[in-house]
Amino acid sequence: MIDTVKLGIIGFGRIAELIHLPLLKQLPEIEVCGIFDVTPQRLALAAKRGFPIYSELEELLDSQIDAVLIATPPNSHYQIAAQALRYGKHVIIEKPVTLDAAEAIHLKAIADQEGKSVTVFHNRRFDSDFLLAKQIVAEGTLGDILFVERRYHTFGSGAAFGVKSFHQAWRNEKAYGGGALLDWGVHLIDQLLNLGLGSCVEIHASMNNLRWQQGEVDDYVHATMSTEQQVIMSMDINFASNVPSPLWIIGGDQATLQIMSDREAFLYEKGKPIRELKLEGQAKSGVLPIYSSFADCILNGGKLAITLEEAIETMKVLDKIRGRSQQNKELAHGNPVLGPTV
Repeated sequence: MIDTVKLGIIGFGRIAELIHLPLLKQLPEIEVCGIFDVTPQRLALAAKRGFPIYSELEELLDSQIDAVLIATPPNSHYQIAAQALRYGKHVIIEKPVTLDAAEAIHLKAIADQEGKSVTVFHNRRFDSDFLLAKQIVAEGTLGDILFVERRYHTFGSGAAFGVKSFHQAWRNEKAYGGGALLDWGVHLIDQLLNLGLGSCVEIHASMNNLRWQQGEVDDYVHATMSTEQQVIMSMDINFASNVPSPLWIIGGDQATLQIMSDREAFLYEKGKPIRELKLEGQAKSGVLPIYSSFADCILNGGKLAITLEEAIETMKVLDKIRGRSQQNKELAHGNPVLGPTV
């Protein structure tokens, strides 16, 4: 029986270097035992950090590791995860789990067949703003929930975050799985689905290019969804907005919650003074349950904090958003489209 999960990292870009490694160093139950990357520069950096390096993926998968972290662009997630599972490895995958729900469903079938665990790095499930929103909804402070508005506004495409030695602007290209929906929509939909307000039964959506992506992928997404509990939920992502905008507005028949940032929120109750609610801010260590539960699942048969089934449900909604947006564009160009709206 093993007492430490030996982990290999596949893809040593900035996400792995700046987000995952600092987290993994806090967990004695996980040991990073090897790093694979396609660029010599990133492998050299990994070696400088003291990690065994691999220039061939199969060599890493053949080594004595128990699990892998996949931190590559989204277009490669399915193929690499399927290969790792067939090598008998447990898998943690950076978001989005795959490019679409069909790939994720197929991946689950492989994981079930191989008897291995898969979790997904939906780290925004542990953000302080979401945790407050979920708490206030669950407490009933707002009364019966009528609507939820979730926004992510920023100014810039995020392309500069990529490493220069690979392909720095991959987030702007469709072939790599770039675009606002797969980059941030996955987080926002995951949060909305985990508020406990029911699953989506109807979706209307629009995806557009405003500024950064030169028309190839979306940098603006707006979706409105109704749930089986008759709650209206909206998601708004805008990569061309310089104006501070509330992260959340949640309205009930008794009060309204406004969350401005990961540190500032306000509760508006009829006939009462506005109440300011304090948040802790976002600490990177807050997402440790994703990794600690992954280790516990492998070592002790524990429950994952983020399941593959949950990621599949998120991808189903993203697929519907894409599909509905495409239908709207075809109708706008005089091409009638018959079919369901969900």
